[in-house]
Amino acid sequence: MDYKKTLLKYKNQKFISLGKAHKFPDKILYKYFIIIPAISENKYLWETLNSIEKQDKKFKNNLLVIVVVNNVKNDKPEVISNNDATYKQLVVSDYDFEFIAIDAYSSKHSLNKKYSGVGVARKVGMDYCINYSYQTSLLCSLDADTIINSDYLDVIEKEYNKYKFQSAVVNFKHQKSKNKKINNAIDEYEKLLKNIANKIKNSGSPYGYVSMGSTIICSINAYIAVGGMVAKQATEDFYFLQQLAKYNNIHQIKNVLVHPSCRVEERVYLGTGYRMTNYLQGNKFNDLYIYNQGFIDLKFLYDIITNNWNSNPRVIKSLITEKNLIIWKYLNNNSFIKALNNIKKNTINKTQFMNQFHVWFDSFKIYKFLKLYVKN
Repeated sequence: MDYKKTLLKYKNQKFISLGKAHKFPDKILYKYFIIIPAISENKYLWETLNSIEKQDKKFKNNLLVIVVVNNVKNDKPEVISNNDATYKQLVVSDYDFEFIAIDAYSSKHSLNKKYSGVGVARKVGMDYCINYSYQTSLLCSLDADTIINSDYLDVIEKEYNKYKFQSAVVNFKHQKSKNKKINNAIDEYEKLLKNIANKIKNSGSPYGYVSMGSTIICSINAYIAVGGMVAKQATEDFYFLQQLAKYNNIHQIKNVLVHPSCRVEERVYLGTGYRMTNYLQGNKFNDLYIYNQGFIDLKFLYDIITNNWNSNPRVIKSLITEKNLIIWKYLNNNSFIKALNNIKKNTINKTQFMNQFHVWFDSFKIYKFLKLYVKN
């Protein structure tokens, strides 16, 4: 990839400049960025920032923290009031790391309702970082109610130096609640998410990771290569990680470095708070209980493709149908034969073929596939 050309293309086609920064950065370039979208988070943001302050000084000297205080135009008065209090307190705060507060909440700088949400807020912060970054600078995504370990940046730097990853996710453990029922729920929820991700990974898929916004890390190089953060109101982390995985394998940092909140709220569809709210209302995590046969069949599919990549797609079809008609019905509904023919036309070896197959049979297709095996 020609970085300069890709960067120029990104700036011309994808870059957004919304909101207003409260000051200019002190330095020209930074090695690390932490981006935090914040909407009505005055109760929680300060603990997140305090956990950043516990990072080793050698990292904080090369760190810029971006807090995007955001809401839509004419949002609820309590949301705007909370954001106003957050922003005013933030700009007079004194931390031993450098930070930029972006006003994307006030009447003059608030987001358009059609172009808003956590995905847009993350993108505003990440795009802001581009002009102050090296090609290898790392963007670290957090939430405003997330706590990080004191060795967060230390471990990330060591992993990066060892593996030279383009993108990564860190391991996580949710914060504890005073509510025993919530603690039981969050433990179950975490176990389910990690178990599903591990089984997908063991099947042979590059999409075997948990999609969670506060665990994502990527280089500036990877960020612009995939077209930046997905500007969605929800599930932006899922689609952003999918794009990163298509670009380069996502490295998984085993250390538990991030502690998301377990609070009950319904602001983000399919987010942790949404899940906890549903749980308290008697709705369990039914869509996450997947029969093990689903993962067995997923591995069977990957084995068939891997071992027969150079065969005629009709041969692959027969190998699948003689074993499992459920798999074939799903694949056929997704134009499987056409997809394989297109992949074969554009690849010359097994590695290229499998890479393109994974691009086609992506995280979203896996999600829909496994829904066929959800326990009722």
